[in-house]
Amino acid sequence: MKIILHIAEAFGSGVLNYIKNLSKWQSQEYKIYIAYGIRPETPDNFREQFDSGINFIKVEGFTREIDLLNDITAFKFIRKLVDEIHPDLIHLHSTKAGILGRWAINCNKYKMLYSPHAYSFLMMNCSSFKRNIYRWIEKISDKKRCLTVTDIEGEFEASKKVTKNAICISNGIDPSEMDGIICQAEKLKTNRRRPTVCMLGKVVHQKNPELFNNIAKELPDIDFVWIGAGPLEEKLDSPNVETTGWLTRVQATARIMESDIFLFPSAWESLSIALLEVMYIGKPCVVSRVDGNKDVIQSNYNGYVCDTKEEYLHAISNLLENKEIAERYGRQARQDILEKYNVNVMEQEYRKLLAVLGI
Repeated sequence: MKIILHIAEAFGSGVLNYIKNLSKWQSQEYKIYIAYGIRPETPDNFREQFDSGINFIKVEGFTREIDLLNDITAFKFIRKLVDEIHPDLIHLHSTKAGILGRWAINCNKYKMLYSPHAYSFLMMNCSSFKRNIYRWIEKISDKKRCLTVTDIEGEFEASKKVTKNAICISNGIDPSEMDGIICQAEKLKTNRRRPTVCMLGKVVHQKNPELFNNIAKELPDIDFVWIGAGPLEEKLDSPNVETTGWLTRVQATARIMESDIFLFPSAWESLSIALLEVMYIGKPCVVSRVDGNKDVIQSNYNGYVCDTKEEYLHAISNLLENKEIAERYGRQARQDILEKYNVNVMEQEYRKLLAVLGI
C-alpha cells in the first residue's frame, strides 16, 4: 500500500478540517501519516475526527512564530521522519510546514504538494516590510521541486507572485456531515424576536472585529452575535453585540440558523470553511472583498460583497427589508455548495491529480 504523509504545523480550524476531508477517502486506499503541531485552536480530541487507521506523529519544535532553535529542531525531525517512512507523496500544509518541509526534504527524491491555506504575505496585521520578506521566502522556497495546490481562485492568482508551478483545487465541506449537525441544531433553536446578524470565528485582527462593532453601533435596533472568542473581545463593546465564547459545532450552527444574516468582514482570508458552512445552511452572506470571500459570494446573486461601512449597512438593511431577496440569495448560496464547494468535487479533482503523479 502506498504511503501519503501530510505535514501541518497549523493543525487546527480550517487546516485540520481540510486534512480531515482529504484523509477520509485517502485512508481507504493509502497508508496515511499526519505529522502535526499543536496550536491553541487544536481540539484535544482531534483524533476522534479521523479514521482510526491514520497514524499521527507530533513534530518536535513546530511553532507558529519564527524561532531559530525550534525551527532547526522541526527541520531535523521532518527530515528524519521522511527517511524513516519513505512516503510516496508528501503534502505540506500552510506556511511553516511549507517552508521547512521544502528545505528539509529532498524534492528530487519525493513527490511533494504544498497548500498555503492563505499566504503569509497576504496578512494585513503586519508591516509591508514583513510581507515582502514572506513573499521573498516563498519565492526562494519555490526553487525546490514542489507543486503548489491553492484552495480557491483568489489564492491561485496570488500564487503567481511566487511560483509558476501551481494549480487550483477548491476547498469544500461535507454536506452529509452538515446535514447531521443541522438536524441536531434544529432542537436547540430559539425564536429570536429581533433581527439578528451573526459572525463566526476567532476574535482576532484578521476577522475585523472593529468593523463588525462599528456596523453594529450604526444599527442599534438589530442584535449582533459574534460566535467565538479571542484576544480582541474588548473591541466588541457595542450594547447590541453579544459574544458567545466558543460553542460546539451544533450549538454554533443553531445560533446561525436562528439568525437572519451572516456578516463576515474579514481583513484577509483564503477560503473560510465557516463561510462555506453558512452558505450550505442557506443564510444570505454579507462579506468583505478579499480573496476567498469574493470567490464564492457575488453581489446580487448569493449575497453581497462590500468595501465600505456604508455598503455593509445598505446590504444588511436591504436583506432585512426584503425577505424574498434574502431567501433567494440563501438558496443560491446553498446550491453553489452542492455544485462546487464540497468534498465530493474536491475528491474527484485530487484523484485526477494523484493519477497524474502516479500515486
